[in-house]
This record gives sequence, C-alpha cells and structure tokens, in this order.
Amino acid sequence: MFTQVTHTRNLDRMKKIPFDYGSLAQGDSFINRVNERAMLKQFLLSGINVMLISPRRWGKSSLVQATMNEIAQEQKNVKICFIDAFRFANEAEFLRAFSSAIFRACAGTIEQYLSDVSNFLKNLSPKISFGSDPTNMASFEISFGENTISQEGIETILNLPEKLARSKKIRLIVCIDEFQALAEFPTYKSLEGKMRSVWQHHENAVYCLYGSKRHMMNEIFNNSANPFYRFGQILFLEKIAEQEWVEYLISGFRRAGKKISAQLATQIVNTAERHSWYVQQLAFFTWSQTLGNEVSNADFERALRHVISTNEPMFINDTEKLNSSQLNLLRAIANGETHFNSKRVNTRYSLGVGPTIARNKKLLENADLITRDGEGYAFLDPIYKRWFLQEKMGTL
Repeated sequence: MFTQVTHTRNLDRMKKIPFDYGSLAQGDSFINRVNERAMLKQFLLSGINVMLISPRRWGKSSLVQATMNEIAQEQKNVKICFIDAFRFANEAEFLRAFSSAIFRACAGTIEQYLSDVSNFLKNLSPKISFGSDPTNMASFEISFGENTISQEGIETILNLPEKLARSKKIRLIVCIDEFQALAEFPTYKSLEGKMRSVWQHHENAVYCLYGSKRHMMNEIFNNSANPFYRFGQILFLEKIAEQEWVEYLISGFRRAGKKISAQLATQIVNTAERHSWYVQQLAFFTWSQTLGNEVSNADFERALRHVISTNEPMFINDTEKLNSSQLNLLRAIANGETHFNSKRVNTRYSLGVGPTIARNKKLLENADLITRDGEGYAFLDPIYKRWFLQEKMGTL
C-alpha cells in the first residue's frame, strides 16, 4: 500500500511540474507558434518540400511534432513518418532505418507490413527482425544481409515513399530530423545526388528536412553547387516573441500554484535571450527554488546560479577544445568587437594574422559557439556567454 501511495504522489507531482526542457515540448509545455505551424502545414499539404533550420534547442523538433499531430488529426489520408538521422553511423544504417520507418508509417497492421515488405522489396531479399514483443510493429526492423546494397537497390529504397503512397492512395510526409548528420557519411555525396534525383519526382510523398547545424544545412540547401539547392522552401526558425514567453511563464507558475510578476517573468526571458531551452530551464529552476507562493528576486538569482552550475561541465568541455587565439576571439566577441582585423582590436586581444582570424571565426561558427549578428558575431548560447564572461573575463 505504501509503495502505491508513494508512486501516485510522484505521478501527481510530475503532473504539476509546469516547465519541461528535457524532451519534446507538448501540451501545456508547447508555445503555440501559430504562424510557423500554419506555414509548415500549408507548404507540406501543398506538396512543397520544407527545409527547417534553427540552432540547437530552439524547439524545431517540437514544432514539427506539433504540426504533424495537427495534420494527422485533420487529414485522415495523410500518413507521417519520423526518422532521426543523428542515430546513424553510415549509409547502410540510414537506408535500413528509412525503409523500416516508411513501411511502419504506411501499414495499418503487422500483416500489411509484412506483405508490403515482400511486395515492394522482393528484389532486395530483405530480412525482418523484431524486439521482445513480436506483436509490436514499432520494433520491426528491416535489414539487407551483409552485402552492400546495389545502386539500383538504393534507388528502390529511396522510392518507397512514393510507391507506397501511390499504391495505398494516401499522401505521405517524411520528416527527417538532424538531416545534416547524413553529410558525415563517407558516401554522402553519392547518396545526396540519389536522394535529390529520386525525391524530386515524388508527387504523393513530401519531405520535411530539419537540422540544427546551420552552417551545414545552409551548405546543403543554399549552395547552388549542391544537388539539394532549391529542393523546396527553406524556413529559418525565429525565436518566440518576448510577450508570448512572459504570458506562458505567468500561466505556468499559476498552474503550479505559484505567482510570478510580469517583471520577473520578463527577466527570465531576457536573461535566457528567448532561447527556448534556457527559458524553460531557468523557469523550471526558478519554480523549484521558490519555497513560498510568490517568486522573489532572490529565488530568481538562486535559480540562475543553479542553471549556470548545472551547465558548467558542458561549458568547460567546449572551452577546453579551444586554443589561445580562439579564446581571444571569443573575448573580443563578448566585448562587442566587430572589426577584428583592425590594429586596435588585434593588438588588444592578440587575434593573429588575417587568415588565422578567418579560420577561427569559421571554427567557432561550425562549433555552434557563435553566429553572425549584423556586422559582427554573437554567442549562440546565452548562458554560456554569462559563464564565459564570469569565468574567462571576470566581468560578471
């Protein structure tokens, strides 16, 4: 009896937690993003491929999930497939997972799944494995033996979305998260050309490709020399507006039985610079640090220190990878400098010669530590910036 009561109390407590930064934002944790959802739906349901680009932890995966949930409820003839490219080490793993996911999305029953695999991949001699529960279609995986998949076989697999959708008289949306991870494959250039040449002819299948390595996503989709250039509509995810965040925070604290002033809610939003992950994280720690019924300045300051210390191991790890000239460039950016090649800035921060500066800017940008901001650069991670100013510059 005691165990059951304790478990029930823990569940009740979990239901009362108003902020969630460790998983996809759903339900009350999802900020509406009405315009973004409307655009995604309009493009995809019109058969236009979408490439969604944003920094890490800005909420793009949550946005795609929420939009797909709406489409699934509103359009019964539309099926949706989710694939996380970050999980794969090579092309063969991706193709196996791609085919498995496509069949799962299109089959209503296990019998239909098995029949579809047999009919559409009969020339590839596929093997089907499953987890401990053979009645759970979600655990079904397709493999193609030890031999390398032929070029013709690759095209067969990439054509599955269109072939299955046309056969079943449905429309299929294929969502591939962290798409830029595919570019790490040794065979990516060949795969990239095949994906574009096959997918561009699809009429019943449409693709939502999204990723967080902005420089890589831009290179894939914005470089006219690459196959995916003008593959569809590119969307750059913007930060959620300050007022929407403030209203969300006030409502979240209220649901959890606490009160926060508009001023302190705004302070949370501005400190996190409207970065979705950090707004949620800082709000969570503020909520958990507030012992009374109303949030105080001391509660907020204590929560901010907790957020910084919680993320410090990651910040230390990122910083230890940098050499002295790269650290000096970060110091210059933190101080708002923009003319890195000027004698004054170069002398003050010891940035090195022009090619070294250019190389370091590219490295820091590729590492997602900085981003272009008007004429200069800015830190991508607002809490890392606060930690860096405090630990490496002594200014906070």
